[in-house]
Amino acid sequence: MDIRRILSTQKNFDIEANLPDGMFMVGYNGLIQWVNDVAHDLFHVEEGMLFAKNINDVLENGFDLIKNSSNTHKALIAKNTQGEEYFEITVREIEEGYIVALRDSTKNYKRISGILEEQKVSQKINNDKNCFLVKLANEFNAPMQSIIGFSQGLLDGLGGNITEKQAKYVNIIKKNSTDLLYFFNKLVELSQSEGNLFEGEEKYFDIVSTIDGVIKTLKSIYGEKPVDIDFNYTSDIKRTIVQNENIFKIMVNNLIEALLREIDLGKIYVTLSDASDEFLTARNIPVAKSLLITVSSVNMVVLESELATLFNPYAIVDSSSKRTISRALTLGVVANIAKEMGGVVWAEISPMKDLVFNLVIPREKAKDE
Repeated sequence: MDIRRILSTQKNFDIEANLPDGMFMVGYNGLIQWVNDVAHDLFHVEEGMLFAKNINDVLENGFDLIKNSSNTHKALIAKNTQGEEYFEITVREIEEGYIVALRDSTKNYKRISGILEEQKVSQKINNDKNCFLVKLANEFNAPMQSIIGFSQGLLDGLGGNITEKQAKYVNIIKKNSTDLLYFFNKLVELSQSEGNLFEGEEKYFDIVSTIDGVIKTLKSIYGEKPVDIDFNYTSDIKRTIVQNENIFKIMVNNLIEALLREIDLGKIYVTLSDASDEFLTARNIPVAKSLLITVSSVNMVVLESELATLFNPYAIVDSSSKRTISRALTLGVVANIAKEMGGVVWAEISPMKDLVFNLVIPREKAKDE
């Protein structure tokens, strides 16, 4: 279609009067030098009423918005100074000043503002819920620890000898109480990670020593299990990083513990190395000085279809498996902390069919995050 030919045949066609959007020409002094009919209609004024007015008398902070839109080449929202009307403006700079196009966006703006306000209220409710659960933790932990402790006392003969049948029931009470306490503590951890309620601050620490410490603690807790934890790191790795050591410990603990609680024997492998630029680029991860931590075990089996939901506890709420829910809570904490640290975590099944957790974290959290 030859637009030029069509327009050339419309000798009486007034292009300026038939532009679909409101149009201003604003000088460098902020005064309106030209305005079309559509703009008069948008502002509900008679023809000529906007001419020579200061743009700031028509749009709130109008001249600053015009300059900003011109510099960034982006559409911005401007408010009518005389009412609750909002306009999307786009700007092009010319020799005499600025050409400004306006389009009424009042309905869309109010709709989006309403959604954002609802989101803000929802976020506050969620934060209040997280704070409530964290504060409730001590009230819940104390009686549960008592049940577990006295159950063990009964098994140890603290109240005298008990029969084999009684010992069986006490063991059930102890195991279920221990599982419930673990589940609740992971639920609290998830709330802390969602609300950024963990204590600690960013500082220098030795990442090798920290991982070693986490592994020693886990071995002392799960010492009765015939599961070995093997930790290896490259000899030339720079061991010092700048992150929140407290939440880093929780993250590594949960990755290892997610495997440790589900396998009955075998070995868990933990490796630490520098993440190369090629490795990061291949996985669409921003290139920065980063570390790669892998945690894996050939004794842990998951389906390929489960990988996408391993780190999302809300995706398995309908699961009837207590193990699956508990694992999702544990790994959900890892995903939230990794994001807070500027990193990323994912799972994959290796060619040897073992489950591998991959965690990439920057050596130092970016300042703008």
